[in-house]
Amino acid sequence: MFCENCGNKIPDEAKFCPICGATTGSAQQPSYAAPEQPPVRPAAPAYAPQQPVSYAAQQANPPLSVGQYLGMYLLMCVPILNIVLLFMWAFGGSVNLNKKNYARAVLILFAVSVVIWIIFGGIFIGAMSNLMNDSYYSSSSWYY
Repeated sequence: MFCENCGNKIPDEAKFCPICGATTGSAQQPSYAAPEQPPVRPAAPAYAPQQPVSYAAQQANPPLSVGQYLGMYLLMCVPILNIVLLFMWAFGGSVNLNKKNYARAVLILFAVSVVIWIIFGGIFIGAMSNLMNDSYYSSSSWYY
């Protein structure tokens, strides 16, 4: 066997190198030494650490100005153009997020109003047809 520190030849049963005094690999720890404990890691916090605030998304979608809102409202007055623009703004890729949300909200309100008009129109037409088919108006004596 050779010493790992100085490289000299030492006996196989030696615990220390006779030349430099370094311990050999076969040296055992004394019995009074405490066993080596793994390092204790601190407990993880019970809450997530606060992430840094990123303002990049806010800068990409600045709030609309008063002039932009006025322009949108004036464009909504044009009959066919308003539907086309609402779909372009609601589902377009490079549209300001504020304008996109506005267009989606208007489309939802439009769909709800169409359903309400269909329901009330059906009720009105049913009531009118019921009045026209009433026996009082359809009797032949009314014409004389």
